[in-house]
Amino acid sequence: MKITEDIHQLKVPMSRNPLGKTYSYLFKNSKTLIDTGVPTEEAYQGLRKELNKHGLQPQDIENIIITHLHNDHIGLVETLQGYGAKVMASTIAAEKQASIRDLSEVFFEQTVAETKLFGGAEYLDLLYKYEFAFRDAPNPITIDRTLSDGETLKLEGIEFEVIYTPGHAQEHIVLHDKADRILFSGDHVLPKITSHVSCHSYEARDPLNEYLTSLDKIKDMDVKHVYPAHEWDFTDLKGRVEQLYKHHGDRLMEMKAPLKDGPKTVYQIGSIVHWDSRPWPEMSFWTKRMAATETYAHLIYLRNKGEIQEETRNNTLYYSLV
Repeated sequence: MKITEDIHQLKVPMSRNPLGKTYSYLFKNSKTLIDTGVPTEEAYQGLRKELNKHGLQPQDIENIIITHLHNDHIGLVETLQGYGAKVMASTIAAEKQASIRDLSEVFFEQTVAETKLFGGAEYLDLLYKYEFAFRDAPNPITIDRTLSDGETLKLEGIEFEVIYTPGHAQEHIVLHDKADRILFSGDHVLPKITSHVSCHSYEARDPLNEYLTSLDKIKDMDVKHVYPAHEWDFTDLKGRVEQLYKHHGDRLMEMKAPLKDGPKTVYQIGSIVHWDSRPWPEMSFWTKRMAATETYAHLIYLRNKGEIQEETRNNTLYYSLV
């Protein structure tokens, strides 16, 4: 899809995900992409066909801007780097990539400990069956240029303001084309679904607070059109941000409601909350694990606001009303 004479939206297929595709954005003059899609042959061929529409091959791409490090955004980066493309991402993204091998060495042990801590001991037998997947250390991405909050990024014929928007991912950035009043929002703001905001027990963060603060940074921007990484483009940025504020406000109330009956674990609270994807009993363990980490992010936010209290009993976290 043509956005301007220089800017084009590319559809990169993602068949094993209900979202169906990741949008990559091509800046033809500078041969630059924002994000790349998942690491599959289907995605590569899809990207190749999309580039062909503009007289380009994957080998022609000179720059890649990464909004964040999730697999559906960086999957083809290594391939394109092999052709000579340079990669730009946030400073936090570079720090994460520098330590990715060290972190992967303890990832499985951390996940086992977290599952116990969240009150999910019943899932440990299943978790151990997939230990091999946790031991498969990914190759770190070489980030050639780090981007800072508020920085002006100049490419041929276009300038962006880089805006650091942690929450969905700690390293997330969005890009504002002030001249065309366009925001490339990655996964920070999507038109219908709400971005997954989660936290792990081994992270010293408050991701929901980060996310809401990041929404504050962009809600009043002079933006005519928002181009996200999934679903579809939209125009009412401020209205969508207000919807997201309400969603998380309602979700926080949902998290507190079960505590009226007494202390609960993360998994107990997560099993009671309404999830848009499917009811808790129908979720796979992996989806429940995602729901648990999202529940934990909301509980941390409430804990830090002094609305609930946290205690550890027998290596398991319990939450209760203040």
